[in-house]
Amino acid sequence: MFRPALILLITLIFSALTCSAQCPSDKYQWDLSVSYGYMNTGISYTDASQDGNKSISRYPQPVFFTVRYFLYNRLAISIATGVASEQGKYFDPNNLTAQAGTYSASSTTVAVELYYVYHFRKYVEVYTFAGAGPSFANMTSTYASPGFGFPSETGSNTILKGQYTPLGIRLGGRLGAYAEAGYGYKGIVNAGISFKLGPTCWWKDDFR
Repeated sequence: MFRPALILLITLIFSALTCSAQCPSDKYQWDLSVSYGYMNTGISYTDASQDGNKSISRYPQPVFFTVRYFLYNRLAISIATGVASEQGKYFDPNNLTAQAGTYSASSTTVAVELYYVYHFRKYVEVYTFAGAGPSFANMTSTYASPGFGFPSETGSNTILKGQYTPLGIRLGGRLGAYAEAGYGYKGIVNAGISFKLGPTCWWKDDFR
């Protein structure tokens, strides 16, 4: 279960160390990143009749692609888009030990984020960000017996989701690895790699 996450972590650390000699970008530059996260809550969607009888068997593991543009050395605005999926079981509301069916849910989220770097060192950035945007959710349920009174069904809805990440750390130069801790559509923890476009180095500038 944890082997893919371990392989990803080793890859990220190796990337950061081997590319640290390159310069990260400055203001008016772009940062492209891909991340993989973990949630400890399920995908929100309209399913009031059965929500209390639901058990999550596979929590969402969101994958996001983020495009960030630096307005200043420390401040950037981002567009993030990502997907997450969840699987679980439904139980008989009259006997919560009896499985009534299964379900699967997925969501696609598009969000705008505001990103602030509050600590610089060479090849190290410590930052925070917050974001919000619509999430398009889909759910499919299949019940083992119609006697439970709930037919098999599919559904979809759109809700507003947010993300607040009080702590993120990026290591490396133009190509770097990062890890974040927060809460929201990217999960409680996530990690990834990013590539910064631009010819300059922030530590060579006088206007930080």
